[in-house]
Amino acid sequence: MRSFQVRYIWDDAVDALTTGDADKLAEIWDDVISELDSDYGAYQYVSHVGLGA
Repeated sequence: MRSFQVRYIWDDAVDALTTGDADKLAEIWDDVISELDSDYGAYQYVSHVGLGA
């Protein structure tokens, strides 16, 4: 399990989610997982994303 902050893309992700822009969400996710500095392929597919406030 990995955990990290993604506040820098939060507004863009919420906008894409509310407008149903799956392409933008995929682009955002690709940006996030590329910053993990580990096995990129291990994070291409996820079972869930937890949100905390």
